Amino acid sequence: MERIVDMMDVFPIYGYERNSLISKEKGCLTIPLRLELPEVFTLDQRDYNALNGLFFNIIDILGPNMILHRQDHFFEERYGPIPQRLNGDFMEIGNERYFEERPFLRAEHYLFISLVPTGYYKYGPTRVNSFLSKKRDFFLDRTIPKEFLDRDLLLDFEAKVESVSNLLNGSGLIRSEVMGYDALLHEGGLYAKYFSLSASNKNLPDIDFSNNSIKIGEKQARFFTVENLDQFTKEYLGPYELYGKFTTQHNRFPVGNLFSIGFKIPHEHIINQYIYIPEQEKALKGLRKKAKRFDQFGNGKKDDSNGIYADQIREFNTDILENHKEIVFYHLNVLGFNNTDRNHGKMCSAVADGFKKLKINAKENNIDRKNLFFAGIPGNAVGLPSDMYMPMSSDMAASLVYFEGGYRDGSQGIDGLRLIDRVCGRPLSVSVYREPERNHWIFNRGMLIASGSGGGKSYVANHYIASELRQGAEAIIIEDGNSYERITMVFGGTIIEHDDKRPFTFNPFKLDSYDTIEKDDGSRALTEGKVLNLVTLLKLITGDDRGVFGDTMSNEVKNTVLENLLPGYYSHMWETGNTDFRFDSFYEYCQEHLKVLVGAKRISKEVFDPDVFLFLLEKYYKGGPRERLLNREDERIARLGEERLVYFKLGKLIDNELLFPITALMVMEIFDKKLLDKDKLPINKMMVVDEAWKALSRKEFEDYFNSQSRMARKYGGQPIFISQKVDDFIASEVIKNAIVVNSHIKVFLDMGDFENAFEDIQEMMGLSEKQRQSILSLNRDLPLDRKYREVAFCWKDRVKVYGVETSLVEKCIYETNPMESHKINELHKKNHNNWELTAKDYSLLPSQKTQEK
Repeated sequence: MERIVDMMDVFPIYGYERNSLISKEKGCLTIPLRLELPEVFTLDQRDYNALNGLFFNIIDILGPNMILHRQDHFFEERYGPIPQRLNGDFMEIGNERYFEERPFLRAEHYLFISLVPTGYYKYGPTRVNSFLSKKRDFFLDRTIPKEFLDRDLLLDFEAKVESVSNLLNGSGLIRSEVMGYDALLHEGGLYAKYFSLSASNKNLPDIDFSNNSIKIGEKQARFFTVENLDQFTKEYLGPYELYGKFTTQHNRFPVGNLFSIGFKIPHEHIINQYIYIPEQEKALKGLRKKAKRFDQFGNGKKDDSNGIYADQIREFNTDILENHKEIVFYHLNVLGFNNTDRNHGKMCSAVADGFKKLKINAKENNIDRKNLFFAGIPGNAVGLPSDMYMPMSSDMAASLVYFEGGYRDGSQGIDGLRLIDRVCGRPLSVSVYREPERNHWIFNRGMLIASGSGGGKSYVANHYIASELRQGAEAIIIEDGNSYERITMVFGGTIIEHDDKRPFTFNPFKLDSYDTIEKDDGSRALTEGKVLNLVTLLKLITGDDRGVFGDTMSNEVKNTVLENLLPGYYSHMWETGNTDFRFDSFYEYCQEHLKVLVGAKRISKEVFDPDVFLFLLEKYYKGGPRERLLNREDERIARLGEERLVYFKLGKLIDNELLFPITALMVMEIFDKKLLDKDKLPINKMMVVDEAWKALSRKEFEDYFNSQSRMARKYGGQPIFISQKVDDFIASEVIKNAIVVNSHIKVFLDMGDFENAFEDIQEMMGLSEKQRQSILSLNRDLPLDRKYREVAFCWKDRVKVYGVETSLVEKCIYETNPMESHKINELHKKNHNNWELTAKDYSLLPSQKTQEK
């Protein structure tokens, strides 16, 4: 006959005092800690070694008659749309609807440290959880063992737990905090979660242990246990494992020893780990007795199993004593569960497979299910029978602690980039630069985006630009293709295209309010930024003389001459009342004053030749082949100062080694004006240069880019350089010194094409070993049921990998594949150039719905 009891009668906790839980079972004291573990896939070999050493020290600090109970919850949640995002543009709405109700696992991690009675190590399955058969009155005067009434003992226990918490927080890898009453016993607290096997169920369901199973409400559960060393089939247990999906000949990717039973089990489950620290001499003595018993039953032959076991015990004891380790008793189990209307067998197979990947033969344990369940209740680790523990050294036990936590990025933010975590597809709002700036991970917003061919760099760039525009950012984009045409039209931006019929023209000598300052004597002078811009322009036109004599003398002389000529030109124009500022009048000023200046300073022609300099300038003067380029301001460009989004389509101009750098410099001056606008100081101002590395790698740009980086950092600007020609990164010292060094955010997509020669890229980019491991792991373990690509964000010495997954509505706007672009363009014509209707129709195409699945 089934026995039915009230939940309060079987609740194992008697009370909560001074941060300690008091167990009905022997009155054990437990201090519960909530942990925040390192994010999954972010640890390197040194981190795992440090974590192993950390828990090895914790075991040593705690001493005998203690149990460490590590518990990790992996509960299913479903994504709910954010109301503010549902009020956004059609792409943002489409994104929220796409992720609505997506299931994912959220992890929570705990450490319960218990002080247990002397001799607990002898408590078998019939002696633990004896409170289940006692009535409530029994516990009114028989709760605390006499030894626990020793005030010094209790103070020592509290001090040890505080030391453990401080050690965890001081590691820089794990955060720890003592759990308060509400976090434990509130209706949505830890006990409610455990008893309902749910992250949100507030109404505690019935628990049924009948029929050799566990049923909790509508959920069916089963324990898988590791309680014997014979269940381990691996020959060696180090501080970490190598993850096979990410590890190649060129890339060894570490994960924790228990990684495969965490997020990689795609079902709800709880991991329980128990480390019991006995009195050392008693435990060693007990093992010696056990070895003697094996000897008694041995037959003395070489292959006798009893003799082998006896020798193993003696070797184990010797290792403990000689290497100053502790002997501990360890137990591991996983409680897997799912709704009874789902396939329970699939869940059981997934848990078993997770253990097999660890080379552990887990046991499906129905016999001990009641003791296992009650031992898992926070504060009742003493409920685990001693015969379910296996002896091991403290360093081995430390290496078997679970270490990987979930992504910390909140899914509810509205000011982040929508990405997904790479382990279970949870939607995230990723702060690309705001949080990294606040946390001092980076000191500028400069960004590089790199990938191999077809890696998806333009797709990611579109996604990021759209995210920033929604938050009030402004952007100028320079590119030679059509990758940003749709997003520019959707956000009401301006597209400026260069072609032979309407080539770009500029008047860089024209001044506005940002270009001059008033001196103390009331006169005007050029700003440093304007001088540098014009000096760079003139050096582009006339070439860089750096290194002619094996040093930089000629270059410095040229800089000095130009820095004298330019203020002189403007002073002359102001004094004569001439406001016709343009290249022609500057050239005429040079004709009259350059030779006088050079002669007065006695500069030899070998160092600076004014005739050659004027000859090189002449083709931009009236009557020359380039007379229009620098003498008139294109009306298309003149009105761009207040545009939020401007897209320069350069076409074949990007291959012109002379005209493109000049054009890029003039476009960057527009960006400078945005930076200097005080009204735009709070917003992000982006300068996106896609596939323009080769033309920008000229020496003339080095000083200019260094200055640009300083100004962008000061005024809230974000230069973004994008390329799939990764060789450009390592071919140019200019790019390295002026752009790479000043880009604290480096974004990588698929770099598989460069795996064999990644060392050069790693050195050039200043990447750490962990960043290298993460970048080379991209797209190596993608799920079969979802279509997305991965991206690695590197913030100085940090790295995080995300999935780039968007709705089909967004894909319509970001897609650059020629075949897909043709479909989209046809739909756009059909929908009378309405992008919202076009995107909706594109998402309904049969081919797209198939891809979505």
